[in-house]
Amino acid sequence: MKKTLSLLFMALAMVVVACSDDEKAAPAPGNLDITTQALTFDTEGGTSQFTVNGGMAFARSNADWLSVVRETANKNQSTFTVTCEKNTSAEAREGEIVVNLNGVYNYVKVSQAGVEQEEEHTYTFRSARELAADMYPGWNLGNTLETCDYNNLFTNNGGLGSETGWQGTQTTQAVIDAVKAAGFKSVRIPVAWLAGHVSGGSEADPVIDATWLARVKQIVDYCINDGLYVVLNDHWDGGWIEVLGFSSDRSSYSAISEEQINARITTLQSLWTVLAKAFRNYDEHLIFAGLNEPFQEYNLFNSRHAALTPILIRYNKAFVEAVRATGGNNANRTLVVQGPSTNISSSCQYMPASTLPEAAGKLMVEVHYYDPGQFCGTFSATGSSAYYYWGSANHGADHNPTYGEEAYMRGLFDNLQTTYTSQGYPVIIGEYAALQRTLTEAGTDQSKHDASVKYYYRTLNYEAAIRGIVPFAWDTNDVAGLGKESGSSTIIDRANAAVKGTNAMEGILEGVAAAKK
Repeated sequence: MKKTLSLLFMALAMVVVACSDDEKAAPAPGNLDITTQALTFDTEGGTSQFTVNGGMAFARSNADWLSVVRETANKNQSTFTVTCEKNTSAEAREGEIVVNLNGVYNYVKVSQAGVEQEEEHTYTFRSARELAADMYPGWNLGNTLETCDYNNLFTNNGGLGSETGWQGTQTTQAVIDAVKAAGFKSVRIPVAWLAGHVSGGSEADPVIDATWLARVKQIVDYCINDGLYVVLNDHWDGGWIEVLGFSSDRSSYSAISEEQINARITTLQSLWTVLAKAFRNYDEHLIFAGLNEPFQEYNLFNSRHAALTPILIRYNKAFVEAVRATGGNNANRTLVVQGPSTNISSSCQYMPASTLPEAAGKLMVEVHYYDPGQFCGTFSATGSSAYYYWGSANHGADHNPTYGEEAYMRGLFDNLQTTYTSQGYPVIIGEYAALQRTLTEAGTDQSKHDASVKYYYRTLNYEAAIRGIVPFAWDTNDVAGLGKESGSSTIIDRANAAVKGTNAMEGILEGVAAAKK
């Protein structure tokens, strides 16, 4: 009896297994009336519909990147919507929608293209020192691509930063043509990537909005078309690393933990891996700069440069390693790392050449220069404390600098030469400016002010160039400000594609010409 029961159970198990296997097997296609049996999608994916005639049908997808929903159904027909996800790989792919009507099956074949891969181009790259000799003078596309949504870091908000949010002119080839025609040899393009320009992913691995990336590439191409060198960076970008990479709190300084540092390194490397791959087919005219002004919030960090620079050194190293790891042209591309707060004195003191992430050859160091602040506009823009004049030959009755004139500038640039350029590391002054004002205060001298602006730009460009330093003028495209006492650092009137800040431009060209003699 026991033997008989055992044989019976074994037979039943075999039947169950057989039925289960039959259910998993794809049914043979039958004769169904379907409006299409093949759907094709491009890499972006999207939606499409098909209809099954003859009654209430059912459908399912056999691919995780496809979904199908029945929209309508009655005794006559059923309509389905197929949704195909974006394909981010280079490989094309195929899937099926299985359709069942009254036990009769058929299939809708779905195919999707892979991402078209650019043909790999390999270029020869000169040393950073050789590039620097051809790059000055430089100009900033300021207040343009670095506009960002400060309150939405790493969120899927799809491009909230507007190109005309801080200035009113869309960048065109004609604008860049005017920059070249004025005499500039290189353009620094400050860009926000993670504050308002994320379309997916996570904080650790953000996906840059494709439309935004394409627009940045288009502007880079405007410059490359004109034979200009381009320095492309990750600018302020909501302070995701320039503040929150050094303090866990924005409002008051709070020491950052090792876990937080590592999280920032992960994001930084992910970002620059994406950017390096996107721009891999550019030649030596494109240069990457990892950050902008690390720990620039003076109230948080001004007394902490020494303590925080070791963290900055780690970020600089992470940036360089991420770009180099993408290989190809990026293995030899010139890269730029930033000094603490891009302050010249702190950079030379706390980040000497021995701390840089790779040997001299394809690396530059970035600092900024806005001294004296009361003349350049970083401190008091107007009032009794403003400096309207600069240079010993241009002093007026008052409003003269109490620091920061010729000898001061030369001393700082000498320090850069000793610390970096003499060691094989060219320096870029990524930003500098002096306000061009229209004076209205009684007793002030407009001609002396104009001469001061011109002389400032001339002196800075000359003293920098003879030491292997490449200066990039900060330009906000605030043409109206040139006619105000508060002033403006505008040089190029972008709306009219012409030079408007003539004193600054003349000073730049005179300084460069003198340095080349």
